[in-house]
This record gives sequence, structure tokens and C-alpha cells, in this order.
Amino acid sequence: MRLLKEFQFVVASPPAARFNRNQWAIGILCLIVLAFLVVPLPLYDKLWGIAYGICPQRPGHSLFFGDVQMPIEAREGGMFAGFLLGAIYLIVLGRGTARNLPPRRTLALLVGFVVLMGIDGLNAVAYDLYLPTPYTPNLYMRSGTGLLTGLALAGIMVPIINQSIWQKSKQVASFSSWREVGLALMLFAIFWAIGLSGWQPLLYPISVIAIMGQVILMVSIGAMLTAILLRREGQVRDVTELAALILVGLIAVMIMLGAASAVRYGLFGPGSIPAWR
Repeated sequence: MRLLKEFQFVVASPPAARFNRNQWAIGILCLIVLAFLVVPLPLYDKLWGIAYGICPQRPGHSLFFGDVQMPIEAREGGMFAGFLLGAIYLIVLGRGTARNLPPRRTLALLVGFVVLMGIDGLNAVAYDLYLPTPYTPNLYMRSGTGLLTGLALAGIMVPIINQSIWQKSKQVASFSSWREVGLALMLFAIFWAIGLSGWQPLLYPISVIAIMGQVILMVSIGAMLTAILLRREGQVRDVTELAALILVGLIAVMIMLGAASAVRYGLFGPGSIPAWR
């Protein structure tokens, strides 16, 4: 609670003092990014380490590029990549600061994407338990339903995050019609096919997109929850003022992933979690 009170003092300070503190937040964020870049480990190991705390990283559930396993499983990788690509798509449409959810029919379509991934996940669990299943789980469905869910997360979470953080945001829907979702699906289909190609040079571009999507989504949610917890919803005026919220969200994510990684390492070691089947 003391830490929260101190942070609340920071965001509630007079403009000049707040600007100085936001400069500190930006500086610390830059140092964290720089530290990640200069740590003398291969990029693959860094990406594997970021996903390690929340993803089992089972070979049978993962895409391969050449003979190298992607550092995040197909479903999770598709979901996080889909969120990042969906958010970029909204920015291109001029909806990056949209604060309204899509119309009901469009929202129902997006929710249907999430339900579809849930059905595929339940089918995979039933298969692992040797129960009857309508189809054998495969990477096509895992990655495809993950991408669809990522698009849904972009359409739903972007306006929710905007409402919670920004003082001024656009009174428009993230997706205004099925047509806009349909265009996004066409672009996603291309990305899906590229990811399934298994072409070795695509390992790092696809992996970086997925892992960046993971970090950005988790940090955004952390920043949003911080604003709500401190009762500072809808008070951020520019990117500079957002820095402190991002920093708190990033630190929270680092602590959470670190704790989860420590537990997993203690139980299973550095490799993937054993598959049930």
C-alpha cells in the first residue's frame, strides 16, 4: 500500500513535478529495454525465456521453422501475434484510440472467435485424456483459432484500455462493421499461411511478433489495472504521462513471469513441460 500511495503522489503531482517524474519513468523504461538487448544471450534464448513463464512450449504443440521450434506454442503464439497485428490494423484504420466496443453483431462475431478457440482447446484436452473427439488436434487449428482470438482481443481490449487510461480518445468503435473484420481476416490468412510454411528465415520475424504481442498485451493490462487501482482512470493526456503506468505494468509483468518461471523451473527444469500424450 505504501508503494501505491507513493505512485499515486507521482501521478497526482503538479505538472512540472509530474513531467520530471515521467522523464524518470521513460529513462527507466529505456534502461530495461537496453538491458534486454545487451544481455549476452542469443535472441532465441531471450524469446524462450519471456514465454517460459506462461507457455508449456511443447514440441508437438509448436510450429517449427526448418528444424528449430518456435519459442512459443502455436495457439499462444497465434493469440499474441493476432493481438499485436490487430492493434496495428486498428491504428492504420485510425482507431488506435477508439473507446467504443464494436456494434453488437460485430462484437458477437469477435466473441465467436474466442469461443472457437475454446472449443478447439477442449477438443485437445479430450484427446489428451483419450476421450472421443470430433477431430484430431492439429497445428492448423491451434494457430488459426489463436490468431482469431488475438483479433478479437484487439477489437475488445483496445477500447477498454483506452477508456481506462486516456483522458481524450475517439468516440468511435474499434471495428464498425463485419467488412472491416473481414478485411483483417484476409490479412491474417496470409500471415497464418506464412507461419505454417516452416521456412527457416521466418523463425525470428514470426517469433518476435508473437512475443512482442505477449509483452504489449500483458503490460497494457497491467497499466490499465494500475490506473483503476489508483483511481486515475481516464486522466492520461499524452504518451509522456503514460510512461509511469507502463513502467508499473512492466514491473508487475516481470515479477509475475519471473515467479511463474521459477516455479516451472523447479518442477520441470529448463526444457518444455512434458505433453500428456
